[in-house]
Amino acid sequence: MKLKFITAAIIAINVLMLSQDIPINVIVFTIAGLALSFLVSGKKLRIFFKIALLIGSFVLLRFHFKTLLVTESAVSFALILSSLKFWELDEERDHFNMFLILALCECSVFLINPLFFIFIFGMAKMIFYFYYILKIRNYDISALNYKRLLLLVFPSIALSLLLFYTFPRFTSGFINTSEMQYIISGGNSKIDFKELGPLSLSTESAFKVYGLEESNLPFKILYWRSSVLWQMSNGEWRSFNNNLKEKNQTVPLGKLKYDIELFPTYKEYMPVLDGSSSIVSASQNFNSYSDGSFRLKTISRGSLTYSAVGDYGVRPLAFSSLMEKKGLSLKSERSEEIRTNYFSKATNSASDEARLKELIQIFKAKEFEYTTAPPMYASLEDFLISGKGGYCSHFAAAFTYLARLYNLPSRMVVGYLGGEFNPYDGSVLVKEMDAHAWVEIYIKEKGWIKIDPTALVAPERITMSTEEFNNRLNPYITILNFQISRDTFKFSALNDFSLWIDSLNSKFNNNIFNFDRDKQLAVLRSITPGKMSVGWIFSLSLIIFMFIFWAIYYFYGKSKSDPEIKRYNRFIKKMNSYGLVKAPHETISTFRDRCLHSIPQESNMIESEVAHYINNFYK
Repeated sequence: MKLKFITAAIIAINVLMLSQDIPINVIVFTIAGLALSFLVSGKKLRIFFKIALLIGSFVLLRFHFKTLLVTESAVSFALILSSLKFWELDEERDHFNMFLILALCECSVFLINPLFFIFIFGMAKMIFYFYYILKIRNYDISALNYKRLLLLVFPSIALSLLLFYTFPRFTSGFINTSEMQYIISGGNSKIDFKELGPLSLSTESAFKVYGLEESNLPFKILYWRSSVLWQMSNGEWRSFNNNLKEKNQTVPLGKLKYDIELFPTYKEYMPVLDGSSSIVSASQNFNSYSDGSFRLKTISRGSLTYSAVGDYGVRPLAFSSLMEKKGLSLKSERSEEIRTNYFSKATNSASDEARLKELIQIFKAKEFEYTTAPPMYASLEDFLISGKGGYCSHFAAAFTYLARLYNLPSRMVVGYLGGEFNPYDGSVLVKEMDAHAWVEIYIKEKGWIKIDPTALVAPERITMSTEEFNNRLNPYITILNFQISRDTFKFSALNDFSLWIDSLNSKFNNNIFNFDRDKQLAVLRSITPGKMSVGWIFSLSLIIFMFIFWAIYYFYGKSKSDPEIKRYNRFIKKMNSYGLVKAPHETISTFRDRCLHSIPQESNMIESEVAHYINNFYK
């Protein structure tokens, strides 16, 4: 019964760990399967419920298959299968079958949550479960004969090889549909102004950057471009760069070279440093656009790494008639109302730079206020006319609207602002709460000039880190109507520990989790002589490991002999040296008499050993 409770606990823990990654229906199905196994006792009734639940699980997964990734489908099925197998656990083979099912589930959990902690916790669960199975059955290692060893080892090897050689398929992305909302910085590529607010206040890590530790850049105020929103129509901003694709990507000569690792989440756009940037290589196929953004050809939830190069802050000069048309497009029925309200006293200078400076002063004079909880506005025009409080996306959308109205080609940019330097691995960690929106204005002979309207409203938002600024706006945490200062929970040692753990996760992901076939071959080549083929390497490795396993089994797998039996065996062996062999049917007393008659000089030793044997084994 203890094993059933331990198994149920492991399944329940897995359900809780995956509650954010699999459908709620699968969770309910799994919990229901566990609960019914305790409640239903009749054999025929149990068989009926198991068959019904199995059929129901297939129907359920089929219903969700269009929106589930393969990994999510696999872990959902493994969870349901574990809850159904839980009905048995009566025989020895059921215990080992459950172990293999839970091991499969742990592999699936790790594929969805590739963290060092998840890996260690999963290994601990499996080792404990295997140990407990052996303990309750009073197994020792010698009881694991070659058949059982093969039964355990072969499925494990097959599962490992399957995951190893098919793993890139798990990370290549399986969703390719126009109905999927592309997630950018916690927001959508289609931003409805009625729902504008904080793009994301989550502390989840978005991506990590390597190679900037020697650049001396102020990481807190780095702008990371993700996508460009061109078209404002019916209160909605759309990412509209399909006609701006570059056929031949060119790599600008720049001082900055860096690598980016995106964390698993639905993603379409690939962040790069603001300025003149280009992606030189990536683990998945992508398109580059002349507006400076980069977009995956297939939306992915798997791991994504790529290398970028460029000059931070150098304005891209790319401009065309199509860009100008998109940069001035404004479909609004209230544009004249806005023009009258904002530009009635404008000088309308012929110079683009002069008009931009005038527009900045006009925007500042409106005295907008920054807030993380803005009111709901029915339209962008309502915000411009009567709005007061807003967020970065409100200000960016409003400034872009006004720039186009003032005949300045403009576009809204969605990305990230900031990042925290991790000294333990030399990386810059950018979080979802660093999501930001700003504006680019095209000025002839200078290219696309970055303007951050948020800096005109709340300069501290730009000079401070996002977390510091948010804590300044909301310095208290309310718990049961009590306000507790956020500083109460701030400890430098705790933050250092968090960064250290994050560096461990990164090293684990880069060196183990992302260990693919190419890296495997590179490692094998580095430790093998000459041009030995991979087939020979594999064969020799298999022979060596099989020999090691045999040696362990032979020298340590045998159960320890009783000391008294060892003493008796030494006595028999000594008699054998005198040519005296004990017959199978011969009693120990008869054998003693025969030995005394043949070698009387050893009578004392013979009498002592036989008496000791009789005293210990014939009480």
